[in-house]
Amino acid sequence: MPLQIVLNDITIMPTDTIVNAANSALQRGGGVCGAIFAAAGARELQEECDRIGGCPVGEAVITGGYALPVRHIIHAVSSKARQWPCS
Repeated sequence: MPLQIVLNDITIMPTDTIVNAANSALQRGGGVCGAIFAAAGARELQEECDRIGGCPVGEAVITGGYALPVRHIIHAVSSKARQWPCS
């Protein structure tokens, strides 16, 4: 299967799955996360995330896509990048 890179709004792309940069509490955030929640239907998506109950750093969970044109949302929780001083 070929890899295709597209510059577009993630909330309007019809696809099987999108990846959300989530926080470990699986709460609606800002930026792209907030846009995904808003477009999906924030209340319904948040209810499913609340039922899941969180996600440890370095792991991911999957929810439905709700009002988005996707089947699933992968909520991936990564660690915060550490900033090192430049010398």
